[in-house]
Amino acid sequence: MRKFLYTNRILLILIFFTQTSCEGVFIPDPIDPRIPKYTENGNNVAGALINDTIWKSVVTHGFPYNPSNQPSISVWQDQDSLILTFSGNLQGMNVSLEFHLKGLGISKFEDLIDLDKQKISLDGISNTGYYIEHYNTSPYSNGPSAYKNKGVGQIYFKNVCFDDSSTSIILSGTFSFTVNNSNDQIIKVSSGRFDYKINHENFSWFDDY
Repeated sequence: MRKFLYTNRILLILIFFTQTSCEGVFIPDPIDPRIPKYTENGNNVAGALINDTIWKSVVTHGFPYNPSNQPSISVWQDQDSLILTFSGNLQGMNVSLEFHLKGLGISKFEDLIDLDKQKISLDGISNTGYYIEHYNTSPYSNGPSAYKNKGVGQIYFKNVCFDDSSTSIILSGTFSFTVNNSNDQIIKVSSGRFDYKINHENFSWFDDY
């Protein structure tokens, strides 16, 4: 019985440290402290101004394991397509920013390193940004209206590298784009920055689109 309790205690400690190591670390930007400072440490945060209102993503974990605001990457090898999703909050509302990118040659987790230093134009055709309110975590499960309006702008992967453990990839960069929402109101996303730690749990691979 004592051995069982000891084993459970060790397991709980391991779960605690695993969760806290994945918690987002919000470091205020020195110019605008409402959004996170641009970092390249895998702080598991993102932020932007959306029509001058703060959108913020900070990865958090409940107990025993209930993550929220985790980023996700989905890859379709046959179509050479990649979907990158940042989930966050805008004035108490769940809002996700989604980037659909093509022609990057990403087919497996390790290929994400090839994104390093890539500055990608969001032309609204091959590459586009989306603004999605009340986001559903499964790609394309948000209904056709969520993808009706395609945003134009840029996403820049300023630093992509393996972390010290070589099991996760730190994905850091900036973004901005303009898109109309479902009511055809102009949504301007600016001063966007992200700094996430991506692992195999955040990465999905599919055979077809």
